[in-house]
Amino acid sequence: MKFKYIILCLLALSVSAVQAKQIKTIDMDDTSIDVRVFAAKGDVLLLGFPCDEGKSVAEEKTAMSLAEDGIEVWMPDLLSAYMLPDLRSSLANIPSQAVIKLINEAMKTGKTVYLIASGSDTELILRGASEWEKQHKHSLPGAVLLFPRLFDQKPEPGVEPVYVDAVGKTQLPVMVLEGERTPNQWGINKLVGALQKGGSPVYAKLIPSVRGFFYSRQDANRSEEVVTSQLAGLIKVSLYYLGRIHSND
Repeated sequence: MKFKYIILCLLALSVSAVQAKQIKTIDMDDTSIDVRVFAAKGDVLLLGFPCDEGKSVAEEKTAMSLAEDGIEVWMPDLLSAYMLPDLRSSLANIPSQAVIKLINEAMKTGKTVYLIASGSDTELILRGASEWEKQHKHSLPGAVLLFPRLFDQKPEPGVEPVYVDAVGKTQLPVMVLEGERTPNQWGINKLVGALQKGGSPVYAKLIPSVRGFFYSRQDANRSEEVVTSQLAGLIKVSLYYLGRIHSND
């Protein structure tokens, strides 16, 4: 009897997980974009750009946790929409208009829309946010940049870093989260200064004892495993800081 009860509970959890993720299709002029939607009843929507052909397992778990806490999450599959490989060079082939369309669709929900991306995908949301600002004459509420990789050229010791063109072109409030155990931590102040050139208020936080992309590493250490389980909480705190800026505008 007890075993039967456990099976029923597992089935219920499985159904709940399936229901938590829905697929929404957004039509563009030249393609259609499938968006994984983790619906929530709260008034905040997090629009993420994991350009990974729908393979983001850890991000999906975090999205489900955020949705349970009332934060809706949308994860568009832009690589598949434009039939591109999972390479940094593919970002240049994703039009800014696709990002603008996704932002506008998210805003139709009436929720407060924040952006999130990691690694080189952060270039895409900065570019899209900049173009969105030009059309709407004001900024979005904010963006979370996880381990941003925004160098245009490989950095060299003693040489000022050169960033991609999208850096410093927006007034978007930004929270930068970087791993304490990455070489990029030493240049975080330079990146903050570059992002601020467009008028962006920028926060930057180092996550102790972790490397970049710790949540998707096969060789994750104990600290990285613990922080992975707390990733939703880190994002919620980031949104809190960004929300304070937004409420004071």
